[in-house]
Amino acid sequence: MKTYSIFIALVIALLTHPLFAQQLAPEVKGDSLIYRLTISEKTMTVAGKSVNAMAINETIPGPTLKFKEGKHAVIHVTNTMSEETSVHWHGLLLPNFMDGVPYLTTPPIRPGKTLTYDFPLTHAGTYWYHSHTGLQEQKGIYGSIIIEPEEKNLDYDEDLVLVLSDWTNDNPSRVMKNLKRHNEWYGVELGNAPSVWKSIQSKTLGAQLKLWSQKMPGMHISDIPYDAFLVNGKDEQVYNQYELGTKVRVRVINAAASSYFWLNYAGGNLRIVSADGLNVQPVETEKVLIGLAETYDFIVTVEEGKSLEFQATPQDVTGSASAFIGAGTKSFAPDIPFPDYQQMAVEMADMHGGGGHDMSLEGEERGRFTTYKTTMTDHSKHQIDSHEGHDMHQNMQAQEDHSAHNMDEKNGMEAMSHSMHEMDDPTQPMTMWETGYSNSVLKSPEPTEFQNGDTVRNLTFNLTGNMWRYTWSINGKTLSASDKIKIKKGEIVRVTLNNETMMHHPMHLHGHFFRVLNGNGKYAPLKHTVDVPPMSRITIEFAANEEKDWFFHCHILYHMKAGMARVFSYEGSERDERLAPYPVGTLYKHDKEFFTWGTVTGASHMGSLELVSSNTNNQFNLETKYAWDQNYELKVDYERFVGDYFRIYGGIKAENKIDNSLNEHEVHGRIGMRYLLLYILDTDLSIDHKLRPELGLNAHIPLMQRLMVTGHFEYKLDTGFAEELPANKNLDQDISYTAGIEYLLNEYFSVQANYDSRFGWGGGLTFRF
Repeated sequence: MKTYSIFIALVIALLTHPLFAQQLAPEVKGDSLIYRLTISEKTMTVAGKSVNAMAINETIPGPTLKFKEGKHAVIHVTNTMSEETSVHWHGLLLPNFMDGVPYLTTPPIRPGKTLTYDFPLTHAGTYWYHSHTGLQEQKGIYGSIIIEPEEKNLDYDEDLVLVLSDWTNDNPSRVMKNLKRHNEWYGVELGNAPSVWKSIQSKTLGAQLKLWSQKMPGMHISDIPYDAFLVNGKDEQVYNQYELGTKVRVRVINAAASSYFWLNYAGGNLRIVSADGLNVQPVETEKVLIGLAETYDFIVTVEEGKSLEFQATPQDVTGSASAFIGAGTKSFAPDIPFPDYQQMAVEMADMHGGGGHDMSLEGEERGRFTTYKTTMTDHSKHQIDSHEGHDMHQNMQAQEDHSAHNMDEKNGMEAMSHSMHEMDDPTQPMTMWETGYSNSVLKSPEPTEFQNGDTVRNLTFNLTGNMWRYTWSINGKTLSASDKIKIKKGEIVRVTLNNETMMHHPMHLHGHFFRVLNGNGKYAPLKHTVDVPPMSRITIEFAANEEKDWFFHCHILYHMKAGMARVFSYEGSERDERLAPYPVGTLYKHDKEFFTWGTVTGASHMGSLELVSSNTNNQFNLETKYAWDQNYELKVDYERFVGDYFRIYGGIKAENKIDNSLNEHEVHGRIGMRYLLLYILDTDLSIDHKLRPELGLNAHIPLMQRLMVTGHFEYKLDTGFAEELPANKNLDQDISYTAGIEYLLNEYFSVQANYDSRFGWGGGLTFRF
């Protein structure tokens, strides 16, 4: 008996250890609920490997913070790490200084320091918190928030919070570098790497060639091969404490860095009762695609003798995470089928091709103003009581039929010229990519239309990207190249989000809820994050009822890091003086970071080294080859991107002047331009200081997912303009080329064989770093 008691005590101690604890009781002082969080570096084993991670109160995810609507939150966050950090309270309406975007709204939390967040709790629902510093969210800094309403408005018995996340054992900075260098290995692991052979087998080669001609690698759903997908920190959880008939409110938070999840349930259809923290008209659906940073609440009923699987499957179907609800025999949710990338490539090529849809719109970041007359009505019953500037339902639009409004141009601003935008009904989403789920099923339980606003600022944000260099932008500009989006308090801001890429983009607006014009008229749902599917168009609108600056960005962590973001800035607002030591320019520097990579090849006939250091607009290149017969070539240059695929450069080129001899060298300066003609073919046109032109072609063709055909061609011409040619010669031409194959062994190594017209035949091993 004594042994049994000791065992029970040990189990209790273990389960209450911070590593497993997910609940944290607040300190209560009057109307304030006080939490203390500590962010620390920690070695953790999550997917079979011990790695350096970041934890909140020693756990990943951090503890659930429970509050009551109408109360006050006081959260002390201490940073014990060796680098600065931050916390953003995702989806909460709060004072600007508390929002948690370092250098924009809130100071960063420096090592060894504590920052106190203090704000009123103005609305109920399911929300979450996470770091907004660098790529820290990927390493574990995230947790959940539940705010109970003042009066219960849904019928359920128990709460269950499920925090979904993706996990990589790799350093997130290294992941970003691999994305920047378009590492083929990621595609191999994900199963979406292009393959000529696969395209021939599936009779989709024409589509693949069309995508390459449009400088697209192939069809992608995701970018990163993750080591694990987690629900509350594990790939499987069992919640068997509920009694038969218990109605469980399952609060699902997608805290992943870059993974969408399919949600489905062994107990049948999912009943959605809330989205992004706010109640919706209950609706049932077979499955739900939850985007990054979104939250969905469902109500399920515990069945007798069954433990029903609530399954979260990443959209690329490379794994899953499961929570079993109830006691008894496990019952499994239906499997999500693996995506057919070849067929998806056909559909995507058709969208981009001559017979496809024209997704182009003229970007507009200053605003096209329209006015309309409307009947003023009292919407006070829909308002959320809060401090000044936090009424989600004020300044609202009157009628569903926008064509009935008296539309006038205002402030002398020129209207958008694109006729397609003129004709589009902004209340209807334009979706050309069928995902199997749409947020058009969401309806607010009460009208959300704006009734008393008379000015609408119309903006158009084209969501743009470049998979070749992994740059992501809005209207072709990254955050660092953009100006703040100026808006005025009291107006309605309507934003058309036009996704011109083949990736989903979950767009999140800080400090506001917006109406998603999803075809449900005055019952359009209010959200803080909206999924914009590939090749689709969605319009959102919000009441500009705040002050100062608020961040708007894609919530795929690596897209945001690469520059897909903007800052909405209220005219006439002064920056908080407490931010004086923290220049906002620091935020704008994030997409300017340089990433450096290279390859080393040792072969039977030669050795080579390539080094690249690149950021959004600038790149430094070094390439050298040395043959064992004493032939060599060295190229060093700087190139500037003046478009997505066009760049100009200048540098030097050196080589031995006499074959098989290092006694004489030729070094010449050159300038030129490069352009990616096809995704698999890069071109290079230059002229050196002796006015000798040179044309270069580089090809990289994926015959199979691991097997590449590579080629390089150079043509040099000397007309004798700067230096006299040998007798009886009017022109001096030189052609050199390389052709070979390369087989990827893993992320770091490949074997290759080639013929080089200068260095001969050979084969060897390539190492990537």
